[in-house]
Amino acid sequence: MPLAASGQTVRAVRTDQPPTIDGVLDERFWQAIEPVTDFRQRVPVDGAPSSERTELRVAFDDNNLYFAVVLHDSDPSGIRRSILHREGRIDQDDNIRIGLDTYHDRRNAYIFEINPFGTQGDALITDESMTLSNWWWEGVYESEARITDEGWVVEAAIPFTTIRFDDADALEMGILMERTIRRKNEMVYFPHIGQEFSRALSQVSQYATLTGLEGLRRGRYMEVKPFAIAGRSVSGQQGEFDGQTETLNDLGLDFKYSITSNLTLDATLNPDFAQVEADNVQINLTRFGLFFPEKREFFLERAGLFDFGDPRETQVFFSRRIGITNDISGGTRLTGQAGPISVGGLSLLTDDARDAEGRVIAGGLNSVLRLRADPFPRTTVGGIFTSLNTDEGANRVAGGDMQLRFGGSTVRGWMARSSESGGTSAGGATAGTVEVDLRNDLLSAGGSFARVPEGFNPALGFVRRRDIRTRSGSFAAFPRFEQSDWARQLVASVSGDYIAGMDGEKQSTFVLSHNMLTFESGDRLMLNITRRGEVLHQPVRIQGRELAPGDYVFSGAQIQFNTNDSREFSASGGFSKGGFWGGDGTEVAVGGMWKTGPYLTVSADYRRNDISLPVEDGDFATSVFNLTVLAAVSRSLFANALVQYDDVSNQVQANIRINWIHTPGSDLFVVFDTGYLTGDLLDPRTERWQRRTGVVKLTYMKAF
Repeated sequence: MPLAASGQTVRAVRTDQPPTIDGVLDERFWQAIEPVTDFRQRVPVDGAPSSERTELRVAFDDNNLYFAVVLHDSDPSGIRRSILHREGRIDQDDNIRIGLDTYHDRRNAYIFEINPFGTQGDALITDESMTLSNWWWEGVYESEARITDEGWVVEAAIPFTTIRFDDADALEMGILMERTIRRKNEMVYFPHIGQEFSRALSQVSQYATLTGLEGLRRGRYMEVKPFAIAGRSVSGQQGEFDGQTETLNDLGLDFKYSITSNLTLDATLNPDFAQVEADNVQINLTRFGLFFPEKREFFLERAGLFDFGDPRETQVFFSRRIGITNDISGGTRLTGQAGPISVGGLSLLTDDARDAEGRVIAGGLNSVLRLRADPFPRTTVGGIFTSLNTDEGANRVAGGDMQLRFGGSTVRGWMARSSESGGTSAGGATAGTVEVDLRNDLLSAGGSFARVPEGFNPALGFVRRRDIRTRSGSFAAFPRFEQSDWARQLVASVSGDYIAGMDGEKQSTFVLSHNMLTFESGDRLMLNITRRGEVLHQPVRIQGRELAPGDYVFSGAQIQFNTNDSREFSASGGFSKGGFWGGDGTEVAVGGMWKTGPYLTVSADYRRNDISLPVEDGDFATSVFNLTVLAAVSRSLFANALVQYDDVSNQVQANIRINWIHTPGSDLFVVFDTGYLTGDLLDPRTERWQRRTGVVKLTYMKAF
């Protein structure tokens, strides 16, 4: 296997004495390993030596990969640490991130994130890209950290059962380490990955090479994770003072088995997602559907492998289509590598359900097959097949995609065809996108073309808008001020969309001038100017107000700021004003966060829109308020509360979740979820409590 693009290597040393993971490097073998110290800045000065020395050592035995990191700091009192929640916003603290390309395919990687408390976060990178949802994957590993008189120290053990890799006599992996020094807003890397790449962490092709891993033989691995749930739920009913009461008690099982060192089978029986975080309230001021991200654990591992299409716009597979309206009775998932091909397979059976009017929503078999391969370096081709089979008929989608990456630039495209049989509709349609994004360290330019016909209907996907042909273009400059004492970087971009129907008639236009200045302090100031056009061929409704057909053109401006969120106190805010569908719109947003220490963080935000439309009853306002409280006793016992109110539903919603990690990979959750109607009721018999639910869920993972 040739070296990685960086040409740099790290050698792992075998040890017969497993270290105690305590953040104290008192084992003799650690001192015998020559550390990696060539860490270089990416920001603020691209390519400059790190202002603080960092030492990385790697060891292994038959069961684990071990890391020892010494992070020197000239001012240990300035080391920032505030997060005890697992998978919390660890990026607000000083932290390290270790990237491992375990197959050495230069496109996929595991990320392990640790702060000075030893708090863990982790993520998955797929095809050199990642989104926020990639951070919701949770791996099982050990980590401890401590602050010393010379800085801080991290010690970690990653079991070979947590990561997947090829069987080889002399195994090689890609490796990267990122360090963030928060008080300086400095990020350093080994190996150095320059600003010509939009994000260093995800550039797996540029990782260094980890060598020395000899004599590893990953055997069969099996993991059983049963759960038990108990609780009660009371839901309000129209015309009844006493709502319906339901007793919740159930058992379920998750099962994981390594068929080979590269392929893992997951199975679930009667899954339950009571512990999943609540969605943030959104008020829809558009004529299209809203997007809510996936948060359920079963769907998060290797979730990026199943991505196909344009995120949040036209996705052939969107896992929230499964198990939201219809309960999942069980199913299987297969993920991993088969030679040079990445494989993802999913098959889940859902039960019939009923909607609020008592109509049957048919359940069925939900299946997905996803394949990806690299025929050439940094070139990915793949295919997808999805199928939903119910008693009412079948919906199927087949498609192919490709991505070519060179430097920091990307060319990608996809095409898929949906077809239906049975029911009241039949037939099919083909959708697709071609996109080019060119980038260096100072400039970027891009363009794309997408088509989504009216008949394109992936039942297991998400389509925000149909009957469109979209042409888009963008240009941006992002100069850095590396010698400035107060400014860090300016981003100035112009982008635009022209959307026509499949018949060629104009539907929408959108032009955005986005400008953001990042200060040396980590604060940011943004100015956005927009101009939007909408052609309505038939009436549409915005928050219940009907707009007549016509040609609408309106402009607006927005100013927004965010202060550095690693501080004890941080704030954000924004103000926008402009035209809105022939009328006017004004938005005000404010938010703040207070970190009292690692045990309590309180944040709140408020957003208000004042709208005036040229229709009857066209003057209205919408408001959303969110309060988030994060409390922690330790890294294994923590809680979060999300309280939300909006004046469209006139409902106060509260979701409180307590999580005790009683053993690694095993949890006890206590969840409370409520919704309460406020204000005047049209019918006094309506129950104000829409729901009151209390649930206890216990999981226990046993590995063999």
